[in-house]
Amino acid sequence: MSRPMSYLETTTHDSCNIWMTSLSDKYKCRPETPEYEEMSLADFAALCRLVSGPNEGKDVLPLLNQLGFVQRRKNDKPAIIRYYHCSQEKDPEQYYGRLLRLYLPHRSEQELKPQGFQTYQSFYNSGFVRLPCSDHSESVKRVVKRNKDKYEKNSEDIESALEEFEQNRDVVIDEWCNLAPESEVVRLQCDENLPERHSDDENEQENVPDYSRQSDAVTEIRAIREQPAVDPAVVRVMYQNLNQKQACVFYAIRDWCIQRVCGLNPDPFFLYVNGGAGTGKSHLIKCIHSEASKILSRLPANAEEADISNPTVLLTSFTGTAAFSISGSTLHSLLKLPRSLNPPIQGLGNQLDEVRSELVNAEIIVIDEISMVSKPLFAYVDARLKQIKGTQRPFGGMSVLAVGDFYQLPPVRQSKPLCVYDPEQIDLWREHFQMITLTEIMRQKDDVAFAEMLNRIRVKEKTDELSQCDRDLLSQAVTAPEECPIEVLHIYATNKNVESHNTDTLKKLHSNIIIINADDFQKDKCTGRMARRDKPFTGGRNDLPDTLNVAEGARVMLTRNLDTLNGLVNGAFGILVKVVRSENDGQIIKLGLRMDNRQPMRHNRSANAASDDLVYIERAEESLKFKGAVRRQFPVKLAFACTIHKTQGLTTQTAVVSMKNILNQVWLMLLSVG
Repeated sequence: MSRPMSYLETTTHDSCNIWMTSLSDKYKCRPETPEYEEMSLADFAALCRLVSGPNEGKDVLPLLNQLGFVQRRKNDKPAIIRYYHCSQEKDPEQYYGRLLRLYLPHRSEQELKPQGFQTYQSFYNSGFVRLPCSDHSESVKRVVKRNKDKYEKNSEDIESALEEFEQNRDVVIDEWCNLAPESEVVRLQCDENLPERHSDDENEQENVPDYSRQSDAVTEIRAIREQPAVDPAVVRVMYQNLNQKQACVFYAIRDWCIQRVCGLNPDPFFLYVNGGAGTGKSHLIKCIHSEASKILSRLPANAEEADISNPTVLLTSFTGTAAFSISGSTLHSLLKLPRSLNPPIQGLGNQLDEVRSELVNAEIIVIDEISMVSKPLFAYVDARLKQIKGTQRPFGGMSVLAVGDFYQLPPVRQSKPLCVYDPEQIDLWREHFQMITLTEIMRQKDDVAFAEMLNRIRVKEKTDELSQCDRDLLSQAVTAPEECPIEVLHIYATNKNVESHNTDTLKKLHSNIIIINADDFQKDKCTGRMARRDKPFTGGRNDLPDTLNVAEGARVMLTRNLDTLNGLVNGAFGILVKVVRSENDGQIIKLGLRMDNRQPMRHNRSANAASDDLVYIERAEESLKFKGAVRRQFPVKLAFACTIHKTQGLTTQTAVVSMKNILNQVWLMLLSVG
């Protein structure tokens, strides 16, 4: 810990005396009297107190090197000492180092590992010391044990119990059936009558697109994407192409921004723009963002800022693909949201100042694909904005524009969408938001008939008959499975069908299949260091697979957010062009991908910048459920096929849609083709 600022201000610039002295430092400078010489650090902490001067009482002695004064406790009870616990089995070097520091009298670190001893463990087991007030040598182990017994009674039994608990923490040990067998039978019968739950935590976001562990947090350059410059002439054409309902929303928000700049302090707005396929929701977002950003930049607070790069309008979405399509960010990356959304709300901690500085100018937040936002996630967004803005007003006093269609994909893990009332949860949606529905199809003439048909299907009941015109239009797209082009993206309802199609297609199209095993590491019990396993762990629900089967030329998809700014997001498609191996051992160290959304890198990085128009990715890291295990694997998977969830926010010219067991999702899949 550094010294107080008041002290540092009085020192010279070349002074090295900037750190506070610790209890361990003062122990090593204890008085050179027989009473203190044989004291261990544990004795010193429990039986002595540090005082400010020699007149603080009886038996006050000065510490060496003018580090203060110390006094033995007399009638007081010994102080409770706190120290770091570590496992003898998992980390023996730290374990024995702790024992020696606490219980072996010493005045320097060198005395705890003298010359001739490579480890603390070897000195503990075979070393001898001669204490100052003794005329013979004594084994280190005996001295440590004698002092340890004063403070760690039954410590070995406790350590053993903790180890056993850690090893079995994922195993359900149910002793209730032995204590009350009749009650247990009743409980089991109740469990059988409950509906099956597919997840232990319905609020945990499955495959959260932007969720990055601490190890790969450095791959995200900046949570907020800088908007590309747009020609004013193009902007004017965009505004002129707005239909009547789009213009109503556009000018309502424009008027709000003008009132805000003029100091009239209008109340925040909470609008939901609803609309089916082709109604121009994305076009409206771009127009609102352009105009609102231009007006709000004139706010007095923003006009005085030297750096106006911090945005006034935030563009966000749940998935990385949808966020990239509107030049925005994911909610999780922008607001630093955790993966699990269970209460209580987690604060930002040390990141609060950083996020506040990025969002200091933000007045409006746009949330696209609102159908995929669950109630817990929406509540987290509200709480996070309150924390960032420092106010308890709804959404931190910011205005919210939600855009989407609740007929499209619902939140993951069967969570209820925002439009469904739940009396057990705070309903931010019904309490605040006003809906505007776009109905006019804004696509080109060739797409109008198809889009209108989709919107008719969108609102039909199961008992409603399709018109003959719609039947004829749909029948034109029906193709036998064996006649479907194999190179075209196939969309299925289940992961099982996707995996089967990907495996079969890889074998049909590629003969040189490359098998990439994950590098799994586990802590060595003897050395305490992470060691690579000969074979990766198999099974378990992990983000990174134990084995990847790929080939050069195969279609692949990213499974992690690597760089939202440049479109390297979870769900981004591409082709594996190049496999880079190490010159030393032939291990695969990089994969070169040609992404479908190819564009110049807006920020060149060593990991991605290349002269051959490829994006090179390295292995990502993931902590496994196995105790202390870490996996390193490439965050990609085959993508000859995908599920409907991966197409949310994606537009493709052609696709093969499987109709198997997907009556409720056919319309969603057709939306992706346009």
